[in-house]
Amino acid sequence: MRNILENPFAPRQYGQLVKVTERVYLFRNIVNSSIIIGDKGVAVVDTQVNQMMARRLRNAIRTITDKPILYAINTHYHWDHTNGNTIFHEAGATVVAREMTKDFMVNRSPRQEAFLRSRGFALGDPPFLPQQTFTHETELDLGNQPLHLVHLGKAETDDATAIRIPSEGCIVSGDTVMTGSFPIFGQPVMNEGLMANHDWINTIKELRTYEPKSVLPGHGPLARDAEIDVLLEIELYFLTEVRKRVEQGMSLNTLLAEMEANLPDWIRSIAEVWGTPRYAILRVYRGLIDDPEPGWQHLKPSVIPTADTEKFHQKTHTLEDFQSYRETAEEVAEGNDFGLAIAILKTATEKYPNLPDAWTAYADLLTQASRTVSSVLEKGDFFVEAKKALNIALELDPDHAPAYLLRGYNYILSAYRNGDETKTGLESIYKALVIGIQGTQLSQAYFCIGLAHRTNGDETLAREAFAKAIAADARYMPAQLANMA
Repeated sequence: MRNILENPFAPRQYGQLVKVTERVYLFRNIVNSSIIIGDKGVAVVDTQVNQMMARRLRNAIRTITDKPILYAINTHYHWDHTNGNTIFHEAGATVVAREMTKDFMVNRSPRQEAFLRSRGFALGDPPFLPQQTFTHETELDLGNQPLHLVHLGKAETDDATAIRIPSEGCIVSGDTVMTGSFPIFGQPVMNEGLMANHDWINTIKELRTYEPKSVLPGHGPLARDAEIDVLLEIELYFLTEVRKRVEQGMSLNTLLAEMEANLPDWIRSIAEVWGTPRYAILRVYRGLIDDPEPGWQHLKPSVIPTADTEKFHQKTHTLEDFQSYRETAEEVAEGNDFGLAIAILKTATEKYPNLPDAWTAYADLLTQASRTVSSVLEKGDFFVEAKKALNIALELDPDHAPAYLLRGYNYILSAYRNGDETKTGLESIYKALVIGIQGTQLSQAYFCIGLAHRTNGDETLAREAFAKAIAADARYMPAQLANMA
């Protein structure tokens, strides 16, 4: 099997168990969970980004112990750490969190949900709420394995909980500590996170007073002194540099342009998965200005690229119909000038607003262009615009098969990346098949079906679907790549 880095559609391993001590494991995924074993039972800390991943986590626990799962602990309220609560409640666990966390899960949920859906996440029902809560600290006993749950201070969220495991020399930090990629310094929906003060840094310093041998982070590999030092260095850099420019009276756009153009190499070299330097700049900036809004979504510039005005005029002044707009945009996109290509098809939707094909082609191009950015949050700028375009296409023609196909494609690719459910995407793909598609579109539909089966771990059905995709159009490279994996 080819390496997943070489083949984007190869079978994926969703989550990996890392043994930290004889009785503590880290379940590494795009979001981490921790497993703690005592004489009487098990505690799981943070329940994964979706219910499908929670089931995988539950199954992974059963490979190392058959003891009952007594507790599911939430380190903070963010959806990616609480979305699997239901699965562990159904398995008999008591869901535990701070009282503040439970409150935030209710009262901050609508805005957080709207933000995450705009980023392209399929979330399902709201997470199951904690059944057992505490104010500042509490202790749980797994049987000769005491757990100390404590609020050490504000970090990525105001409600951050750390779980100390004294007998193992470990601390589960939640998103107070993140490693391995550029941190997300607070979701852009609330006044919290890296807020132009040293609260987060002081919380990490407080965590270090316990001198843990290992810190199990909310994202990324195990953290020890070197990894925590890097996180502190990143925070100090942005706290210092953003404040300096705000005090000089720079506008946000000027500040962003100058800082992004002059980022040091050690910052540029950090991989981006969730957070980005731009999000860090905006987060600190938000804490330095007088803004009545409880968050800063409205301050974030889109990462969707724009077009050079002169190039745009050169490419479009002779175009006479939608087909010529589409062909020109495809030609420009092949040269990787997605800003120009997007501008061309956006203009086509303005000139032909009642043509479903124009809106679908525009959405398709936005989906392609999303691959040019790494952060799953930044990709959302493209996804939200694509979703709007597809909705318009289906309002114009409720039986427009290409729009259903693209909607299903986007859902299934997201499910494949995140280990999520594929039902919603498959329903859209089957709708397109029933209405009628052929050629490359038929190949794309069967490719999506195959990728859904691969996500669900059924390689036999996946291979059958990939073979049908290749039979429909052997030139469709995603199907060829998936079949080669």
